[in-house]
Order: sequence, then C-alpha cells, then structure tokens
Amino acid sequence: MLDASGNLVQRQRHKIEDGLSYGSFKIPKKIAEGEYYLRAYTQWLLNYGPESFPIKNVRIVSPKARGAIQKIPNMVGAFPEGGHLIANLNQRVVVQFPKDIPEDLKVYDSDGRVVANVTPYKKGLGTFFIRPGTQETYTLKGTGIEALQLPEVQNEGYTLQLSNLKAEELLLRIASSKNLKGSSLFLSGVVDGVSFFEQKLDFADKNTLDIRIPKKNIPAGVSQLQLKDEFGKIWAERFFYNQDKTLKIRLKPLDWKNRKARYSVTVLDENDLPVKTTLSVGLRTKSYIAATDSKSNTSDTNRRNQRYWDDLLAVTGESSHFLSPNKDLETPSILRYSFQKGLDFYGQAYDLNQALLAKTKIQVLIWAQNEVFAEEVTTNTDGLFKLTGLDYEGAIKMAFRTKGATSKTKLVRVIPYEMETPPLTDPKSELRMPEELIQVGAQQSSKGPDGDFQPMAASENVVSLNEIILEKKQDHKKLTPSVYSIKPSVVRYQDPDKPKTIPQLFLGIPGVQIANLGDLYPTINLFKATGAGSILWVLDGLPLIQPTSLVQIMNIVNYNDIERIELLTGSQGAIYGARGAGGVIAIYTKDGNENGFVDRKEAQLQYEGYHESVTFDTYIQGVSKKIRQASGQTSTVYWNPVLKTNEQGEAIISFEIPKDSSALDIEIWGATPDGKRGTFQGSQSLRQEIGI
Repeated sequence: MLDASGNLVQRQRHKIEDGLSYGSFKIPKKIAEGEYYLRAYTQWLLNYGPESFPIKNVRIVSPKARGAIQKIPNMVGAFPEGGHLIANLNQRVVVQFPKDIPEDLKVYDSDGRVVANVTPYKKGLGTFFIRPGTQETYTLKGTGIEALQLPEVQNEGYTLQLSNLKAEELLLRIASSKNLKGSSLFLSGVVDGVSFFEQKLDFADKNTLDIRIPKKNIPAGVSQLQLKDEFGKIWAERFFYNQDKTLKIRLKPLDWKNRKARYSVTVLDENDLPVKTTLSVGLRTKSYIAATDSKSNTSDTNRRNQRYWDDLLAVTGESSHFLSPNKDLETPSILRYSFQKGLDFYGQAYDLNQALLAKTKIQVLIWAQNEVFAEEVTTNTDGLFKLTGLDYEGAIKMAFRTKGATSKTKLVRVIPYEMETPPLTDPKSELRMPEELIQVGAQQSSKGPDGDFQPMAASENVVSLNEIILEKKQDHKKLTPSVYSIKPSVVRYQDPDKPKTIPQLFLGIPGVQIANLGDLYPTINLFKATGAGSILWVLDGLPLIQPTSLVQIMNIVNYNDIERIELLTGSQGAIYGARGAGGVIAIYTKDGNENGFVDRKEAQLQYEGYHESVTFDTYIQGVSKKIRQASGQTSTVYWNPVLKTNEQGEAIISFEIPKDSSALDIEIWGATPDGKRGTFQGSQSLRQEIGI
C-alpha cells in the first residue's frame, strides 16, 4: 500500500499456491484521508519494471465524512476507439471514472452546444458516439466534476470499431478518411510484440470495410489489433481480450430471514460440468440499479455482458481482473531477478564489538510456531549473506551465532536489509535497476544475477528505513544485588580485560590506605570509618569471622573471580550490628558463567514471514455496527478471497444485509491452475421475500 506520493504505508508478503494468492490490508486507525494505491508484484516481475505491476486506486475517508464519500471524483480520461479522434468519421469513445458516472455527463463543442450524451455503465465506465468536425474541440462536462477536454481531432486517419460480443468471432469495422482511400494498409494481430496474423486490406472504392475474425485462431488473453501502412506506421490500434475456455459462475438465493441471507455459488466449465476451484467474492450494498446492470443469472447473458465489459476496459488500456495489457512491456535483455521459491532474508553480520564478520560461517536458529529450525550461511567479503526459501507465516524469531570460546565471541549481531520500494511511475532510465537493497548506516549493496551481493552505485531514489546507527555500546553487566539493597559509599568494579589484584582495587579510594603494596603481606586501613573496631569482610553476603586480614581474603578469593567490591561506612554498616562499626567491605564474585554478562537479545531479531490476513468474520466483528448500517453509505456486506467450491462445483455464502439497502453490487472471480477463468459481475435488487 502506497500513498499518493508513492511512499510506502504497508508491505505484506503472501505465498502463491497453484498460481493464486490472496490477502487483506488492515487500514491503520490514524491514517490520513486521501488517495492510496494497492500494488502487487513478484520478484520475477521486477525484471520488467514498476510500470508492469497491477495497481488499484482506493480512496480512504473517515466514516463520519459522508460528504467525502459521496463526492464524485474527477474523470480519469476519455479514450477514442482506435486511439485517435478522426475528423468526419463516426467512432465510439469510452469514458472512465473512478466511481459511477454522473447522469448528466454530456459532450460540448467549442460553441457550447451538446453534441453527445454519455451512456453510463457499471464501475465508472461509459460510452458515447461522435462524428468530430474538422479543427473542432470537444469537452466533457457534468455536475460536480471538472471539465475534461477530449483528445485533439486529427484531420486524417482510420477508425477501428470492434464488437467482441460473439463467442466464436470478432466483428471489425474499419473506416478511412477520403484522402487515404486506396492507400496500402495491413491489419495485424499482436501478442507481446509478436504478430500472430497479418492481412492486407483492400477498400476498393469504399470508405468502410467489415471484417470477421474467427476467435479459434486468436491466442487466449490480451491481444492487439494494429493498422499499419507499407512503411510500418501505425495508424490505429485496439486492445481486446479473448478467453476461449471460461468458467460459468452462477449465483442463486437460498433463503433470507431477518435480513440474513444465504446464497449458493456454482462453477461450471464450458461443458457444464462442475468445477472444484477457489473463488474470490465481494458483495457491497447499492442504493440503486442502473438500467444497464445485469439482473440475469443465466450463464450466456452473464458471459456476454462480461465480454462487453472486458472490451470497454481494453479500450482504456486495462483488461479483466487477471491480465493487464501494456504497450511498452517487453522482455528485458538482462534478467536481474530469478523466480523466488519462498521468502528471502538479507543481512550483514558483525560481532558484538562491531567488527565485520567477513567470510564467516553463521548458524541461524529460527523459532516459528513452537518449532526450531537451523540454517547455515557464509558471509562474503562485505559480511553480507542471504537466506532463501523461507516458508513461515507470521512473525518469527531469528538468532545468529558462530564459532567462539565465549558467548561474546559466539554471538552475531545482524543488520537486516530491505528492498527499496519501486516508484509508482518508472523513470525513463535504462540503467536504473527496479529495486535496490537499502540499509542505513551500512554499505549499500544489491543482488546480482547469480544471487550474490554485488557492489552498486548509490541511487538517487533511496528510501530510508528506520535508521540503524552502529556505535560502541557499553557492555551490559549482570550484577549480584547488594545485600539488603543498601547503596554503598564506594563501588569498584573489576576490569574483565585487565583484572587488578585485590589491593589494587582499593587504590584511589578516599580514606583507604594500602600498606606494603606488592609485598606478600599487604595491609588495609579505613581511617575514616565511623567508630572503632576491625574491618568486617562480607563475601557474597556471608560475614566472615573477625578479625580477617587482607592477606587471608587474598588467599580465599581469586581476584579474577571478583565482580566488584563495595565499601560501607557509618550507618550503612549498621545492618551488621556492632560488627560493622569499624567499616564493612563487601566482595561480590562473578556467577561463574562468563567474564561479564552478554545480552543474547543482541544476536536476535524478529522477521515477518507470510502475512496472516484476517477473515471476513474477524473483520466484521471489529467494525462498529453504526458504521456498517449507516444510512445512504455503500458498505461491504461480505468478502472472501478463498471461497472453495466442492466436487459439485458449489459453495455457500451467508451474510447480513444492512438496513435501507435496496441492491447488491456483486463481484465473483475464479481461476483454475490450468488457466480457465471466469467472472460474475453485476447488481441485483433485493426484496424481502426469497428471490431476486
């Protein structure tokens, strides 16, 4: 999910199974109102650049902002069939809106006269027919929208009018300007830049030419018709969608009690045999039904309507839910990204002293769903490594370690790398990679064709992640708590790297005198100790018998084992009664595990695996009932991206219809692993009795 400026809002990773994937975004509560984009792509699709990614625009508004919901957005565009408006030739123009088209949308000429009315269809699409005049300009105007000027009228050219309603053939009408009549012209069918047929056209003495093209010779999917002259100039072009093996999807009401409805969805193949597959279903309320919306459940009508709908979308440069044509999409000369088998993790390894671990074997322990897995990787000269083929859902924990004598030398701190978010629009630079690995505070690197990290130049479009600063951190100390939590007058810690003898630990403490330092029998005196008496030595909370000399302490405790010493004077030593009157020296030894405490969390991090999307039932429980049943607002009553049909090709859906709802806007999409696809789109009225 990206905002209107292309900044990343949320990112999720989803597993693809049998060619299909699904998921859902939970909109943050404090997200700003405005336009957002949902975009999906695989690692392989990165080879083709961001312009090839499927993308959908969504508008997010507050539930209380009814005016913003009802506001009609500006037009997206007007698309003449064939690509251009040609003077003095009849042609169809498709108009596309983000939402429903206003009923009073009209076409005006330069004198302000109405020359055409726009016929609205579902999903913000509409059409009108026009015969443009020479050197004339036209404008689309409607209530509550900004005026949109139509493309400039060309003085000469050709028009393409295509009918894709028949299941077995395309009907094509080509019209020519008078001064081009008799010119050599060729009609070509093109898929991904490759021509699958070409035919020379002969207008003879006519200005129009009608052609029938059998669909059995046309590849399934998105194709393009092009009109070229003998020099290769393209005069007109037209996308269309052909699917010879479509699924038939039928919707039937079962019952409706207390505004709780149940429907059956049935999927059949081209031979009317049941299909066991997975469907994506979405149902929303509507306040009205346009005259052109589908009300019939018959498969032939639904498939015919769907072909018409796909044809309108193709004119705008889009197609069905499954494929999106792109005029400039060509196979790149260099494939930088391979097919991805599971998730990838990229990191750079350091020891706990911030030293880079180059050419080092790293063991990775992974905790996922109460199970532990181990992987081993080897860093390159830059300390970079990758884990591939990760197959985990939700948040998992990773720990990193290598060979070493102590925990501090074993544990490995890993700085994770992320991928730069591809831009919404691809810059026109052949040298720019679609994505780059980014990590703030460490060397920038990218993955080469062989999967290893390779050096790269700094990008002008770097997206910073949460900043990571590598700096020297003071070692954590796991300290034995002081007896009775008394705060001592003086504390001296042993240096684990350069340990001092016990007498040396007292040097520099005010009021403490060490005599015969360096001899076999050094002594210690506390001149400023409150009261009189001998020093009380306390070892790990256990008072020793008085008097105990410094030499005896040196014979009892190895100075390498000392964690710290504390000096208690005056009232601080009163916890030991009269024995502490002459001062108390408390010695605390290490716990015996390591020289100093090492926080093992420094060698751990959390990694987000495949996203665990919520179900509709979970979602609807978290939505306020007032919002769900708000009068006059479009609301989602049901969605399921993984509705599975049984052996009879049937599945049951049930949902609650909000009050004051008179119609349902229905979308059902289906696909099988062998490439068969089908859709059911339309609006249906609701009555309180059973039925539609």
